[in-house]
Amino acid sequence: MLTNPIRAYYHWLHGQWPAGVVEKLPLVGERGLTSVPGVRIVGDLTGIPLLKFSADSGAGAVRAILAENDFKPGGGGADVLDIAIIGGGVSGFTAAKEAARARLRFALFEAQEPFSTIANFPKGKPIYTYPTEMTPAGEIQFHATVKEALLEDLREQTTEITPVPLRVEKIERRGGLLYLSAGNSTIAAQRAIVAIGRSGNFRRLGVPGEDHDKVYNRLHDPRDFAGRAVLVVGGGDSALETAIALACVGAHVTLSYRKKAFARPKPENVEKVGMLVANPKASVGVA
Repeated sequence: MLTNPIRAYYHWLHGQWPAGVVEKLPLVGERGLTSVPGVRIVGDLTGIPLLKFSADSGAGAVRAILAENDFKPGGGGADVLDIAIIGGGVSGFTAAKEAARARLRFALFEAQEPFSTIANFPKGKPIYTYPTEMTPAGEIQFHATVKEALLEDLREQTTEITPVPLRVEKIERRGGLLYLSAGNSTIAAQRAIVAIGRSGNFRRLGVPGEDHDKVYNRLHDPRDFAGRAVLVVGGGDSALETAIALACVGAHVTLSYRKKAFARPKPENVEKVGMLVANPKASVGVA
């Protein structure tokens, strides 16, 4: 049976399971311009979660910086980066490759593993690189059709870029330069590109087996787990909404939470879970 690619992509976006609120995104202008001089936002954080657009925005931001009249490579001094790139996803690496091609002094900062969003896709997940006729700006291109091949391809295309393992927590503008705060470190840069995405930073349990392929840190398509036994760990809205979505497609769900009662989630999510637990036709348990 042939699958409609638009419908498949809609399900991949989790569109049939609305969270109840519209996510607020930063306001950006052309090529990721923000209200903070020298700071641009690219990739998923601009509101378009498509690989090609992410790559295009990363390369485009660097090209736009190079075209700025007041930007001069090396103009900040020996201890100042030309561009600080925050986030090691598709848009961040594309920006880094563009900066390297222009021989700029740059650094790519990544708090977790490179391409972590793609790495956490379910095993064997199909990849849809829409729009099919688009060739994104920059040196990173997309040819693979499943998760594992895509990751391998991206890593091969970015072997010359070594991310700095650092979590940037704040950007301030002082005296014409940008200062990035990361723990006890401060990095100065002429320009900054924020490419952190929207998936958030997941917490690890610190237990054996959590690195197995069958362990995921977010849900993309509930139908992937229809009829299967699934353990959901957590007691916030994300955990409850994941459990609800899985139960609604016929998964056998156990929701594990360390406390005796839910305190943080929205009341409607708690109510929905309670209804599913009470429903003899639904396979949901709370532990």
